[in-house]
Amino acid sequence: MRLSRFSARGLRLACVAAALAAAAGAAQALDKSGLIFIAADNTPVAPVNSAPGMPGRADPDGGASADLNADKAKQAVEDGAITTKIKTKLLTAKDLKSTGIHVKTKNGTVDVGGTVPSQQQHDLALDTIRSVEGVTSVNDNLKVTSR
Repeated sequence: MRLSRFSARGLRLACVAAALAAAAGAAQALDKSGLIFIAADNTPVAPVNSAPGMPGRADPDGGASADLNADKAKQAVEDGAITTKIKTKLLTAKDLKSTGIHVKTKNGTVDVGGTVPSQQQHDLALDTIRSVEGVTSVNDNLKVTSR
């Protein structure tokens, strides 16, 4: 007996579904169209809010990770604000060509890279960066190159 491609595929799917249902300990039933329905009463249902720290799920560490994540997020926002202030000051500084200057901030420490055309520009850029509130230290990787 030869099965058509569609019915052979359907038979394979039915076998797979039956095997999965049997492995899960679920009940199976065929309806009039030949579809297999699978019912299981023992399937655990995850709470709606299943992320740690959300209602419906206990925090394994008593909320300590939520506090740590909040501190990290707060620091990231503060560092972003410092970087924005620095870039704004560099762009508005008179007699400073700041388009080649790159700035990153982490925990109040500013990493400065890129190039400026003269030592005077270099010193002006560093003084401008150090004048921004929140900057604790500056790692100077700024290079002086005449174009």
